[in-house]
Amino acid sequence: MAAECARADVRDERRVWRGHRQARMRQEPHRLVFLDETYVNTKMTRLRGRSRRGQRLRMSAPFGHWTTHTFLKVFS
Repeated sequence: MAAECARADVRDERRVWRGHRQARMRQEPHRLVFLDETYVNTKMTRLRGRSRRGQRLRMSAPFGHWTTHTFLKVFS
């Protein structure tokens, strides 16, 4: 069991959650909003590819600008 579970302030917050907030969520489920977070890292870009025989493969990839882009999707 985690040490913070025994703290009085955490215990009180858990009691409020069960008694007040959880009950209200059941009464008004249409007000719930769910967030889904994901990311894309440009380091994951493929360095090699395939093309038909006799044709040159043309593609672009970021060079030296390795960044992470975060996306949030909201479900309501």
